[in-house]
Amino acid sequence: MGTGMSSNRTTTGTASPGEILLCGGGIDSFVAWHYLGRPQALYFDLGDRNRDQEYRALDTLARRHGIRLAVSRELDLGSWELQDGVIPLRQLHLVALACHRADTVWCVAVKRNRGADKSSVTFERLSELISQAVGRQVRVDSPFRDMTKTEVVRWYVDQSLPVDDLICTHSCMKPKNTLLHCGRCVGCVRRWVALANNGIEAPFAEDPWRWEQVQEDDGRHDDQLGSVYGLCIEELQQARSSVGIRASSPEGRLRSR
Repeated sequence: MGTGMSSNRTTTGTASPGEILLCGGGIDSFVAWHYLGRPQALYFDLGDRNRDQEYRALDTLARRHGIRLAVSRELDLGSWELQDGVIPLRQLHLVALACHRADTVWCVAVKRNRGADKSSVTFERLSELISQAVGRQVRVDSPFRDMTKTEVVRWYVDQSLPVDDLICTHSCMKPKNTLLHCGRCVGCVRRWVALANNGIEAPFAEDPWRWEQVQEDDGRHDDQLGSVYGLCIEELQQARSSVGIRASSPEGRLRSR
């Protein structure tokens, strides 16, 4: 397997015809499309609660950027969706079908991603297993395996790409039939941290930084947040600071804004 790509890479504007990018309408896959040189993109309609929001995000981004997007309805995994919006083994299902279409399948996962099916080790094992099963070399990987979500957004901003289009992406795991992000789920917290650390304001139904779990500021609690949300603690603290949550205050409570 190749090594992770550097965050200072600039887009080449071209992509190998033998690769495909799995897209879900989120920040990471949208930035990855630029990062990888605008490859063919593939969206799987899984029949889950986020489907309508993902369709809207992808439609907007595809029209604005000319994304070559294929939509597949081969999988219906909605019945397996957990209360928190997670679909266990989701990536394994998607990769199994995507490898029929290309020799390189990009599954976008960032550093510290909490999904076991999105780890570098899993991608390496999948590559070996599928290659053996189909009799040809197949690569399953993430372009952002060594980058945090904050670093992914920073790369995008550094390319002078339109920041407003990041706001059009969808990250919420509890959308409630609205385009507005809830501000009270793992996806929203990670979205807020990445955007806030790059000086980008985004709308939420409720401010993520006012959520009690995010305002807490002690070592043990932060370790739990890092594990559950897949966050770099330093980046979480930086985002807190941007809205006036001071580490030196009692329990890190919100002082201003």
